[in-house]
Amino acid sequence: MRKLSTILLGLVLVSLASLLALSLWLRQPIQTMTHRILFASSKALSQPYNQQVLAGLRASINPSDDIEIQTLALPDNAEEQSVILSHQKLLTGDQVILHSAYSLELTPQLESWLNQGIKLTLIDSPKVQLSQASQLGWSPQEQGQALAQALNSKSGTDAPFILAYQANNHESIERLKGAQDFLDQSGQTYQILALEDDKLDNQQAILHVVETLNSKPAVILLDQISIHGLARYLHQSLSIHDIYSIGYQAQIFSAIEAGDIKRNLTPNPYALGYAAGQTSLNQPDSAYEVATKLTYQWIEAQDLFNPQYASWLFPLD
Repeated sequence: MRKLSTILLGLVLVSLASLLALSLWLRQPIQTMTHRILFASSKALSQPYNQQVLAGLRASINPSDDIEIQTLALPDNAEEQSVILSHQKLLTGDQVILHSAYSLELTPQLESWLNQGIKLTLIDSPKVQLSQASQLGWSPQEQGQALAQALNSKSGTDAPFILAYQANNHESIERLKGAQDFLDQSGQTYQILALEDDKLDNQQAILHVVETLNSKPAVILLDQISIHGLARYLHQSLSIHDIYSIGYQAQIFSAIEAGDIKRNLTPNPYALGYAAGQTSLNQPDSAYEVATKLTYQWIEAQDLFNPQYASWLFPLD
């Protein structure tokens, strides 16, 4: 009997010890692996656009998730970009978000990341086939197509278009190609005007083109360089009222407020950043659908201080 009691007592003590150990283990904090989101951009990280993208990206992350956001400024040169990106030490589960930095020369590096289980999101980049990569927003060529399509359907006039683009600027040239693609198919009359760096030469070139036309044209500004001064010259000196643009920059909004630009196709960088952060949770197609619905909006003077747009038209504090 005494032997049985000893055995029972031993079992009780073992059970108590097991319960105590389990209790202590449950009280320990759950150890999680830190994942990194690397936001790399060929645009200045201090630009309001990138600041809005980063604000949207941070808003998309649950504070309880163990995720670290890092930023990386990239040069314009593709070879230099490849060298810098190849030195990034990334782990499976990490995410890389590239903004306007993608070029064909980077394809091997990006495919290598995807093969390692690293998530990849491209913002406003050419639509190329990269297995399992998420692509958000519109490429410059798609931006030009959308701009020409919307204006052609809403203009209600046979007045010719002037497509003004910045010479030797890759993004501006790609927007021009997109606009041409649509206008060629629609049969809309248009002329092309290459803008140089010299403002006086630009004004003289625009004046020459306008003088050759029988009616006032609708001018589409496909680049943001010196856009405010050009728009003012077109509107105030040449009495052209149908001036349209595309982009996200403080001087564009100033030109709209002054009445020099009639309408601007404005991207929503905050929504882009939020959608980019969600690509690790959603299927790429779902994220792409969300981004394209939320990221571009026609903005006119009456919209500038509309609370509906204020959160992304102006930099967040």
